[in-house]
Amino acid sequence: MIRKKQYVLTACIGTLLIFYGLILPSFLNDWSELITTNIQTSIIDHDSGLLLITSFIYIAKYMLTFYLIYFGSMLILQPFRKKLTTLSWSFAYIGTVLLSLTIFNQIYLEHFSYLGYFLTIGIIIFLLQYIPKHKHFYFIFSIILFLVLLAVQWMQLIPALTGFGAGSNDLAASIKIADSYLTGNNLFNTLATVFFSVFLTIAISVTLLSHLFNKQIDTLRKFQVQGEVLQKTRSALVDSKVHEEVNMLVHDLKTPLVTVEGLISLIQMKMQAKNDHSLKNYVNRIDRSISKMKDMISEILHDQMKQKLSVKELLEYVTSHLNMNEQQVELIIDLDESLPYIVVNKIRFSRAISNILENAIHSFDGKAGYIHITVKSIDTRILIRIQDNGPGIDSAHLKEIWKEGFSTRNSSGLGLSFVKRVIENHHGTIDIKSIPGNHTQLNIKLPISKAGENTDEYYHINS
Repeated sequence: MIRKKQYVLTACIGTLLIFYGLILPSFLNDWSELITTNIQTSIIDHDSGLLLITSFIYIAKYMLTFYLIYFGSMLILQPFRKKLTTLSWSFAYIGTVLLSLTIFNQIYLEHFSYLGYFLTIGIIIFLLQYIPKHKHFYFIFSIILFLVLLAVQWMQLIPALTGFGAGSNDLAASIKIADSYLTGNNLFNTLATVFFSVFLTIAISVTLLSHLFNKQIDTLRKFQVQGEVLQKTRSALVDSKVHEEVNMLVHDLKTPLVTVEGLISLIQMKMQAKNDHSLKNYVNRIDRSISKMKDMISEILHDQMKQKLSVKELLEYVTSHLNMNEQQVELIIDLDESLPYIVVNKIRFSRAISNILENAIHSFDGKAGYIHITVKSIDTRILIRIQDNGPGIDSAHLKEIWKEGFSTRNSSGLGLSFVKRVIENHHGTIDIKSIPGNHTQLNIKLPISKAGENTDEYYHINS
């Protein structure tokens, strides 16, 4: 909508400029009379210097008029530049300019030749192909248009080109006749040709310089983008190497763990004859810790592997590793009957749910409260809703909590960013709603395992 308003405004300004260009000569009648008087005086006094000064006044008058018409036509058609092909836009520009100049000729009857019009339009359209289309476009175009019009107006005063239709309007013809009488056309054949060549060369040079400068800027930007991509690639390679080394190290940890597990089994066998419940409890806790470490190793080595399991089994696994003994927080779990299976990486997804629950527990800061987990089936998805009556989250932090490194406590800030990444890797979604001082609610939606789906394609971590 804003862009459309800008286009309309640009077109209106262009129309206004053309209108001013058409009425401007009526305000410059004094200039025309001065030009006519000076031509007569220069002939009477044999003053070629006065004739030269008069030519500058002539150039200034028509420069102002034609500048407004050509620039206004550009503004009218510029909004359509991207929608039309180059050829279509060029014909539209030629038509707009010629229509305006035809009206100008009909109003003032100065018998301007169309040769100058076509030459000016042709040069402008050619140079437009090389003018950079950026925020300084209108400024650069105005300078180039000014130089081209200067060149063409001086061309109108070259006596040698009169036979080709150049300078056929009344004032230009009068200036050339006076020059023929005073210098035998030597003055303007030389001077006007020099000015025409100089201004046209400057116009072309400015266009090429702006084009080359823009190309250089584009090249620098491409180099910058390539540098950023190279840096990211280099970082990714380093991360990949680190990940590979971590996997090798973790894989090597399995061997001592198996040894420790075997020794624990032997200790349990030898303790069967003894009735030391305290020692047996310690050994069982060690055994559970080893099992947990094995699961964590499997998580690292097989982080992309998934398995089909029930929500009940998943939550039982999560709560079995959750330390609620010294908390005053009550954990309530409500599961709909006949919930379908989900396909997840058991270890990683359990870690994500555990992070959410641990954040909720920490938020109570030792005070009493509850955490309510509700799971139900909605269409083709499973909804896992986790709600607590803790202190809630400040609204200013709701958009920041998913960012890696963000934390309101002295922690790494990786908790919820990890949660979001894991859930999205399982083609799920997560959103959060919170009222400070009242409650916080997280909604996790996961796709349901399709009926008849081949489970062999999933890796079973526990197998």
